[in-house]
Amino acid sequence: MKKYLSIIILLLLPLVVSVRQAQAHPHVWVDAALTFQINDSGLAAVQENWLFDDIFTNAILSDLELDATSLATTIGQEKIREGAFAYLANFNYFTLIETGGKRLKITAKDFKASLRDGRLVYDFTVPLNLPFDKVKDFRAAVFDKEYYSDILLLKDKLGFEIDGMAQVSHVVRPAKDHTYWQFIVPEAVHLSISGQPDSKPDLPAAELPVESPGPIERLMSLVRSLQKELTLRLNGFGMDIRDNPFGSALWMFLGLSFVYGVVHAVGPGHGKTVVCSYFLSNPGSFFTGALMGNTITFVHMGSAALAVGVAYLFFSSGMGGFQAASRALAPASYALLALMGVVLAIKAMRDVFRGGLLTACSCAEPVPDPDDAAQIRKVLTVSFVTGLIPCPGAAVILAFAIGQDIFWAGMGALVVMAVGMGVTTTLFAWVAVSARGLTLRMTGSNRKLFNWMYAGLSICGALVIAVFGAALFLSSPGIHQYLVW
Repeated sequence: MKKYLSIIILLLLPLVVSVRQAQAHPHVWVDAALTFQINDSGLAAVQENWLFDDIFTNAILSDLELDATSLATTIGQEKIREGAFAYLANFNYFTLIETGGKRLKITAKDFKASLRDGRLVYDFTVPLNLPFDKVKDFRAAVFDKEYYSDILLLKDKLGFEIDGMAQVSHVVRPAKDHTYWQFIVPEAVHLSISGQPDSKPDLPAAELPVESPGPIERLMSLVRSLQKELTLRLNGFGMDIRDNPFGSALWMFLGLSFVYGVVHAVGPGHGKTVVCSYFLSNPGSFFTGALMGNTITFVHMGSAALAVGVAYLFFSSGMGGFQAASRALAPASYALLALMGVVLAIKAMRDVFRGGLLTACSCAEPVPDPDDAAQIRKVLTVSFVTGLIPCPGAAVILAFAIGQDIFWAGMGALVVMAVGMGVTTTLFAWVAVSARGLTLRMTGSNRKLFNWMYAGLSICGALVIAVFGAALFLSSPGIHQYLVW
């Protein structure tokens, strides 16, 4: 019984892995503070204050050819508004505001960019103009569900500007219905207001106690914290390289880039899902697992370097050009991935109908040889398609390096980061290779069951890749906007 339960679990593993949205890791870190503006008419607006991490700050300012002095000018404000901030309108400025069970459309005004302790700050206002009687079951949150940005709501920085006699009650609670990546729960400000000066509103209705985070949630929280700390350290060492190009800062910069790559690849991402699905559905070895794991990461990094380099050479705008390239390449890569899955599924089903898979010899070594030329070509093709999407983290680091006139150090960082990511992705591939081999060995004594398991793994894994690629394609920003009526 345990044998068959293990087989069922292994068959379902690719489906479990794939249900997580897998498009990005965090590459930008933001601390967000909210101030609620209330007057005699009701809730007038929410003012947002975002504080960005050091590397993104230096990368975007360099990209837009701005410094502390020019940023404060009218031209500088126009540059950063049109070159960076305006793009966020496509994502509702990462702001969720609900009242009466309905989500409000987000607009922004009064934008201003500045620097605080060398870090970029966005200040802007979200107008609401909600009368008191319309503020019911109100909550506001700031988060990036695509997970390109990791946004932290600063609960101790919540503010209230009250013009008049209005009364306010508030509480911060997890928005569990907006959980993303299965373990990241954004926090939302729940608000109750009253226009009567002698009637203090009750706190929003209490919710059930929040469950303690499980081991995976704690691991991912640790990964997020490590990445944020590593980004801070990388910025410091990168700045030091300008003054002493071949000093200890260079080696620390490269060493931490490798560690960043290892940690970064532990977090959510579509590469690991494809790797696991592929090797659960196809013959593989430790060699082909390492080949796919490293090819995906080097193509992922290389496409980012190419996009940023071309953008700087031809458009003098690395980050802006990268965004345009990413929006074009991502849907194409996802579509090719879906097509690749369809081809693999058709091939597997054709072999079943022809009797190839179901009459294959029950043996320890799967057929065909996982290391022959045809299998390696297939591994490389899937790897290239999967890694084609440029890595935003690599683009930020390279733009930062170009801004500090240490382009060569930035390229070196990308190489060692790719090696670090390749190590982690390879480990996932080896787990999938071992899981498939274990499944087939467990059924090896029963030829019929072995053949059915072999066929089932081949078909299910290919279909997961196809469905996964199609889901990413349909949800990618460049395509999603055309599907919304």
